[in-house]
Amino acid sequence: MKSTIALSMHKAGSSIADQIFTKIARERGYELDLISRRVSDTPLSEPEYYREYQSQMKTEGVYFGMARHPDCHDLEILPKLRVLVQVRDPRDCITSMYFSFTKSHVPPSDPTKLAAFEERRAKLQALDIDTWAIKESKNYLKRMEKLEAVVNTHPEVQLLTYEEMVENTPAWAEKVLNFFDQPMTPKLERILAGDLDFSVSAEDVSKHKRQVSPGDHRRKLKPETIEQMNEVLAPAMRNFGYSV
Repeated sequence: MKSTIALSMHKAGSSIADQIFTKIARERGYELDLISRRVSDTPLSEPEYYREYQSQMKTEGVYFGMARHPDCHDLEILPKLRVLVQVRDPRDCITSMYFSFTKSHVPPSDPTKLAAFEERRAKLQALDIDTWAIKESKNYLKRMEKLEAVVNTHPEVQLLTYEEMVENTPAWAEKVLNFFDQPMTPKLERILAGDLDFSVSAEDVSKHKRQVSPGDHRRKLKPETIEQMNEVLAPAMRNFGYSV
């Protein structure tokens, strides 16, 4: 069976999605080579690490985990792999990223990356969320355009959304299982039981899973901020079915 990689955007439920993909891939018999989980322990950026490592990536029988950085979404090896793509309303991603980077994101272990992380956190904490959201919109436009190119041109791709993952989990899980050609056995159901529960009793800004309900940007951002974000993000959002 052909090797598989997952692509996403930061704060699109990619960590839990990758955890689910990994368990399904293991049950299906894939070898696991979870590249992105090793990146934070090195001085290399995610794109640098992937580009150096891709010559070692096998094209058969391996699940390579989740690549989130947009500069990993045009790797030379990509056409030789099967691809899962998970997206989310970018306005919610940006909102979530602000709280993650200022409150809950786990610092990297590499000293150079740690220093950069702490500097970025301090700068973000000095910004209000609306200023941050407007500044970050162009970055997320690039991310969505890269993912759209993969979805439109790759011969073996499955598009998934965060919104379906948390609001219609059985339908989302069925798409993933079908992609891996893996039935939901009683054993796998037990393995995935905790992962497929997306309930959160109350919002907690100190936790990675702060809240899960789609549309959080409308609760956290000013209307005029959302209007400015829409001007930048509208084309990409419409192409993925998000309303403006």
